[in-house]
Amino acid sequence: MLALAAVAMVGLLPAQAAGAPAPPPLTAPASQAEALARMPWFTRLGLRALDVESKLPVRDQVVLVPDEAAFLEEIARWTPRERWPVLIEDMSFAPRFVRAFKPSQVLRRAGGSPTPADAAALRSAVDGALARAWGGEPSAGSISAMRAVGLVPAGIVAASTSDPAWVAALALAAGRGQPIAWIEQPLGTSANDVVDAASFTAFDTAVRSAFETSGMSWTALGDDLDTFTLCRRVANRVTLAAPPGGRNPQLPADAGPFSVTDALCRHPDGSRYAFVGQVFGDRVRAASMAMCSLFLRREDVWTFDGYAGRSGAGGFDSFGFDRAVPIFADQGFRPRTWEGTNGTVQSWRSFLPTGITPDLMLVNSSGNSDFFELSGSAQLPSTDIPVLRRPLALSMVHSFSLQSPDAEFTVGGRWLAHGVYAYVGSVHEPYLAAFVPPTNLAERLAGLAPFLVAGRHWPGDVLQQVWRVATFGDPLMTVPSPKMMVNMPPRLPAAPREGERDLRAEARAALERVKAAADDAAAVPALVDAMRCLVLCGDDAVAAQVWQLARARNAGEAVAPLALGPLFRAGSRTDFMQAWALVREPSFEERDMLWQLWALDVGSIRDRPTVASLKAAIRGPRLDQDAQALLPSVRAVDGTAGAMEWLNGLIQRTEDADVKRRLAQLQG
Repeated sequence: MLALAAVAMVGLLPAQAAGAPAPPPLTAPASQAEALARMPWFTRLGLRALDVESKLPVRDQVVLVPDEAAFLEEIARWTPRERWPVLIEDMSFAPRFVRAFKPSQVLRRAGGSPTPADAAALRSAVDGALARAWGGEPSAGSISAMRAVGLVPAGIVAASTSDPAWVAALALAAGRGQPIAWIEQPLGTSANDVVDAASFTAFDTAVRSAFETSGMSWTALGDDLDTFTLCRRVANRVTLAAPPGGRNPQLPADAGPFSVTDALCRHPDGSRYAFVGQVFGDRVRAASMAMCSLFLRREDVWTFDGYAGRSGAGGFDSFGFDRAVPIFADQGFRPRTWEGTNGTVQSWRSFLPTGITPDLMLVNSSGNSDFFELSGSAQLPSTDIPVLRRPLALSMVHSFSLQSPDAEFTVGGRWLAHGVYAYVGSVHEPYLAAFVPPTNLAERLAGLAPFLVAGRHWPGDVLQQVWRVATFGDPLMTVPSPKMMVNMPPRLPAAPREGERDLRAEARAALERVKAAADDAAAVPALVDAMRCLVLCGDDAVAAQVWQLARARNAGEAVAPLALGPLFRAGSRTDFMQAWALVREPSFEERDMLWQLWALDVGSIRDRPTVASLKAAIRGPRLDQDAQALLPSVRAVDGTAGAMEWLNGLIQRTEDADVKRRLAQLQG
């Protein structure tokens, strides 16, 4: 609790007043610098990140852009006096962020000049945008701009010109004041890959070189550079015959697989010189993960303990939430907990029909990469990972959740695809001691340790060697208490620029065009525009009303794909199924919405069209999981012969021998 006392003593460094004529100095006064020096290294790290946030006024707006070129131009408009979230427009990640951020205006701008195709030109353009974001001139470079305002970076961000996640690297570098290292060294081709020691060593050498040539101190925790953010798709696992620092005798003497994000940034003796987080995915998801870390507050904390009944041997007692929840409550968070008799399958499935809303979630479960178990109950498939109404930071104590994070049918892959932007999980069987118990995690977060840092074992912990816990997201993202956040400066008013359109005004104008339309056919484009704008603005209640208007004006088929999200979140089965029937190519997330809307009674549906819709939308590759859940309803509606014919068709669809066997067993 020493860290808490130190935080209370120093507080946040003075914030820049709105409209001030000069950028704020980012160096602390001497008295505060002395107080910071007496703090634990992890509190200093968190305060450094949070202090930069507190000095950068945020406008009450979100700007949506169509491509990387416009994203680059928009970040270049940031200054030390004002910045705002920038997202690449889509109908899943962007609306989810907007619903959490709640801006007064959602603005859309046109595309920018083409992004340079040449790698050197792209690196130069990115560095120029980064320099402008810190009040400098592109010709002088980003490091010069940061030095001019007294900023000492807390970490390094890495990107590749051939990977779309460079947009996240730019955002996190601009948002936190970090240099970008361009690392083109390959390390597998997918986050699902396992690489050998030689490939890893070559990549690790390139990472170490970025620190060695930075001109800043980096060799020990508490130096200038304490984090490394890897914004590109690389292998998630590595085999190492001899991990740095040797082996912990409490752990198996095998060669892995180990977590790449745990193995990077280690000295030969195994000690850690920086904590690693990884951001990967397409340009939409990567940009969203960065913006969530930079701009969202985390106030609603959910804890779900799937270890009820396992007290005693194995250390499960220390993973209960009975002591962690009061810590969150004392800090002003809004905690909700499910444990003991409430940590059940039924409780979990109660989350599913309309999606969940926490900002931070801690989950304990057992299982594998494609299923999880709660309180020793039957297996829940990865398809029971809930749809998220808001972006989520997650710690999941589960053996294999991040084994294949690039595969949507896995537990971790589905969390990430649904909008998790910071994730502590495991790539393989780690044993319980590999994780930080919830009470310790809550205490560390209260001491301002960044989230991904708090989720790792630290120097002095029994299990600090290279092992199997992975960390995805921004390693400088903190979880400051709501009580502390009252000291943050208020948002600046929204300030649209020329060429940017307010989407709520666009929605109103579109609805006026609907009224003026000569006939239903003429009203269709306007209804589509109105629905798209409303969904992007997070205005679900109005969007649901527009769905009714679209049906009345014979525009249901055109509007239905946009209406599914608002109708799902409203829990309106009738309206959702009407829209679903008109959607030709539902997305991965929309299929989850359909199944989760019926999660509590999927086996007791007696409406033939609904059963037919679910049969047609069965999710793979584990076809047997959805088939088993729906089978009672299929038998009731289609009869035994119809059910057998359906199962035979599924058997023919899959080439997986295990899935074929499980489907055949359902026929018995």
